[in-house]
Amino acid sequence: MSLKHKMWASYIIMILVPLLLAILSARLILNNYENEHRLDIIEAADEEKMQENIDFMRELDNTLVNKPDLLKDSLYLARLNEEISSFHMGVLIQYNDNFMYNSAPVNAEKLKPYLVKFLEQDITQRWVSAVTKEYLVQCRAFSFSDGTTAQIYLFMNRKAPWDTPPTDHIGYVKWVFLIFIICIFVTNSFLTYRMSKSLIEPLNGVKKAAREIKNGNLDYPISYPAKNEIGELYQAFEEMRIKLKQSQALNEQYEKSRQELISNISHDLKTPITAIKGYVRGIIDGVANNQAKMEKYLNTILTNAVEMERLTNDLALFTKLDIKQLPFTFECIDINKYLEDVREELNFDLTENNIILNYISYYESKDLIMADRQRLVRVIKNIIENAKKHLNKQDKEINIVLKEENSEALIEIQDNGCGIPADKLSLIFDRFFRVDCARNRATGGSGIGLSIAKEIIEAHQGRIWAKSSEGLGSSIFFTLKKAVYFTN
Repeated sequence: MSLKHKMWASYIIMILVPLLLAILSARLILNNYENEHRLDIIEAADEEKMQENIDFMRELDNTLVNKPDLLKDSLYLARLNEEISSFHMGVLIQYNDNFMYNSAPVNAEKLKPYLVKFLEQDITQRWVSAVTKEYLVQCRAFSFSDGTTAQIYLFMNRKAPWDTPPTDHIGYVKWVFLIFIICIFVTNSFLTYRMSKSLIEPLNGVKKAAREIKNGNLDYPISYPAKNEIGELYQAFEEMRIKLKQSQALNEQYEKSRQELISNISHDLKTPITAIKGYVRGIIDGVANNQAKMEKYLNTILTNAVEMERLTNDLALFTKLDIKQLPFTFECIDINKYLEDVREELNFDLTENNIILNYISYYESKDLIMADRQRLVRVIKNIIENAKKHLNKQDKEINIVLKEENSEALIEIQDNGCGIPADKLSLIFDRFFRVDCARNRATGGSGIGLSIAKEIIEAHQGRIWAKSSEGLGSSIFFTLKKAVYFTN
């Protein structure tokens, strides 16, 4: 059963159950009133009725005392019956255990056992009253002129109009019942409407948003003003939509990067492969016909083979970093000694290219740095390789500067090259970005060196950024956590 159908079922039940209870309660209240006030009603009716027919009773008493033989006269009995009927009463006359006259709608023979009880009392000088299930009965004995005795019974039907509850009481119960039903209907209608508005409509909004997302529309925002469970649902759904959109954008970026990677690697591998093929063909064809040419050809082949190896290594490393599958081995290192060793390792190759590599340290404490030696070397090499491509002055110089901050070591690698344009400075750590848009082979590079450096530094919980002045040079900065501040 749907939520909407459940709400309608609840609405109907909320109407029917109170209605049935109200009817039952009204009936019980009415019955209880009748039971509690029955005798009061009867007594009030007796008093009122007896007051009305007091003259009749006096006349009847006078007849019983002074003219009892009239009760044998059929004409008198007819007049008596006509008069007593106006009081909702009947007459029963018992003579010698027989009923000589009966105007009451009652089986007198069935009442004999009960009427005998009147004879047990003194009924010769007064009226004696009693109440049966259906009648109010008054009885008195009298004597005819011949000395014989008889009994006269006056029957008043208890179901007479005055035996019902007062009209004002019934009206009161009816009005209370009607108001009760109206209140239930209005209250339930209002609550159902509010529930529908606060539950069904918001759920329809989520349903519509889910349908939009299903159809690929991730730009359909939803919001809910109230801070309740529905608001939390909307917020969670909106956060899911945003994450899905981000994931979609990331997937699109990955796909674009993959295509660009294939294109870039294909382009960069094509040149050294072509060169290797050309020089190998020259050797086979005998173009390298002396020792000097042979050495030149072989050195060129080796250089291009090394370039191909570097490209494939960069590609493999970048792929592992991209899918978070590159293992890191962190250890505590003396950063001063470490950078001195790196400088000596790199200096030989840079000296051959007439580049001066300096190391300057302002790190005076003995605090150790947490780092992966092998990966950190790769960062420094990639930054220096990037710097080499932009050294355009006669005196080429690269400086490694170490500084200390509270919880970090700050390393700056600065060059005196041509600098990076300000509008491209924020893009140099993007994948496959090259300042040299023409992809000049003279500068080389795959365009992922600084991107790899950024991934590695971030894995070290550090930061990396750049500053540059066109014509003066550039600086790449990165930080490394001290061992006591590093969280694994």
